[in-house]
Amino acid sequence: MFLLIDAIKFSIIMTKLILGGEVMKLKQTPILRLYKLETNKEDHAKFVKAGQHNMLTSQENEPGTLFMQTSHDEETTNFVVECYQDEASYDTHANSKQFKDFTDVAKDILTSRVKVELFPEFISTKAEKLAVTGSNDYVIYLTEIGVSLGKGDEFAHAVMKEMKTAVEEEKDILAMIAGTVADQPNEWLAIEVYRNNEAYKQHLETKNFKEYLNNTKYCVESKSLRKLQPDVIVDQGAIFYQP
Repeated sequence: MFLLIDAIKFSIIMTKLILGGEVMKLKQTPILRLYKLETNKEDHAKFVKAGQHNMLTSQENEPGTLFMQTSHDEETTNFVVECYQDEASYDTHANSKQFKDFTDVAKDILTSRVKVELFPEFISTKAEKLAVTGSNDYVIYLTEIGVSLGKGDEFAHAVMKEMKTAVEEEKDILAMIAGTVADQPNEWLAIEVYRNNEAYKQHLETKNFKEYLNNTKYCVESKSLRKLQPDVIVDQGAIFYQP
C-alpha cells in the first residue's frame, strides 16, 4: 500500500515538473490593459529597447506582473498589453526603476497614447514561461469584436470554451486572452499568441474553432483582425483566469 502511494506521489511530482508546475488559477479579477502607442519610424528601435528592458526586468522581479507584450503592425503603431495580478502588483511595477526608465524614454518619443481599460473575461497561458525578444517567428493576433445586444452571455460562453480548448489541445498556441472594454460590455478584445503563423493557420482548421464560428454567427455584429509582429513577450507561465 505504502509503495503504491509513494508511486502515485512520484508520478504527480514528475507530471508537475514536465508541465512546468501547477497552473496559477487567479481567484480575484486581475488588471488588464491595452495601450496603442505611436512613435515616429526612426524612434521605433529606441521604443522597443526601452520596453524590452522594462518587461524582462519586471518578469524577473515582479511575480505579480503576469503578462506583458509589445508588438506592431507598422513601425509607428505599437500595441502594448499588460496584465497584473492585482492593484498592489501594479503599484509595485509603477514604482519600479525599470518602469520609470521606460517612461523617461517614452515621454520624449511617443506622438500619441491611447489607453484601453479591459475587464478580463478569460486568460490562459501555457506552462512555458515566455521571454521573447529580438527577431522571431512568433505572431500575435488582436481581434476587436462587437457583440449584438442581448447576445453577450451566448458569445462569452462560446469564446471561452473555444479559447480554453485551444490552449489545452494545440501545442503552439501559447496564450489566449479576452476582455471587454470598460463600461462597454458588448465590445470585446482578444489577444492570441502563436509560436508561428503556421500554428495560426492550423488553428483555423480545427473542429473547435469551426464550432466557435458556427455558435457565434448570430452574435457578432462587427469584427476586425490585426496581425501583429511581437517585439517583446513575457509572462509568468501557467496562468488561468475565468470569472
